[in-house]
Amino acid sequence: MKVSYKYLIILYAIIFNFFSVNAEEVYFDLSEDNIEIKTDFDGKEIIIFGLLQDDYDTLLTIKGPRSKMKIQKKERYLGVWINNKQIIYSNIPTLFFLSSSSKIDDILPNSIQINDDLNFDKILNNKTFDQNFIFENDQKDWNENFVRIKKKQLFYKEFEMKTFKDKLFQTSVFFPPNTIPGIYYVDIYYIKHNTIMNKDQKKITVKKTGIGSDIYKFARNRAATYGVFVIIFSILSGLIAATLFRRV
Repeated sequence: MKVSYKYLIILYAIIFNFFSVNAEEVYFDLSEDNIEIKTDFDGKEIIIFGLLQDDYDTLLTIKGPRSKMKIQKKERYLGVWINNKQIIYSNIPTLFFLSSSSKIDDILPNSIQINDDLNFDKILNNKTFDQNFIFENDQKDWNENFVRIKKKQLFYKEFEMKTFKDKLFQTSVFFPPNTIPGIYYVDIYYIKHNTIMNKDQKKITVKKTGIGSDIYKFARNRAATYGVFVIIFSILSGLIAATLFRRV
């Protein structure tokens, strides 16, 4: 169910009046902090809103869960295309959303963006990785292709930050249908003179529910057994399909 912007603006006004006694107060909130993935899950929009601070820029990030991630490149050998080269990056956010009141390159130096993981276009600059080949002056291309793929999948995305009378902000973010379960960290930063002056954090929990949850837990806790069931099911499906086609 979508939240009416009319009611959001009223809520913003109440928040602003409540916190206006303290201009340095860090405050932001989420329309929801839980996402349930059911069999018919087709994505979820969450609205994030809060206070701006006078003469400060505001930066919002959503990241998580972190894991190893792989990118491969196909090459042709003897007329067959195979995944010959690959890089496995370590400790990479599977999802990374970004929203800011100004362009991030205008408000923070590269060193802070890289050290604090505040820009997905530079997320690989300080990450370790393993590769099965020797770079030929193309490491930057590999990094850029990884980010490009994540953007295409809607896992890395920049969202607009709307402001109201320079006092309140609101951002709507969309979690895609193939969002994985886990904890997602929502961080807000107040920035001045190219320095992070204040910050706060909240969490969004994404979890599977229903039969999808049972299958997911079974696959994770008993991977070998799950693999055998998948193989048996595939064989039976093939035999049934072959029998049906013969009868036709």
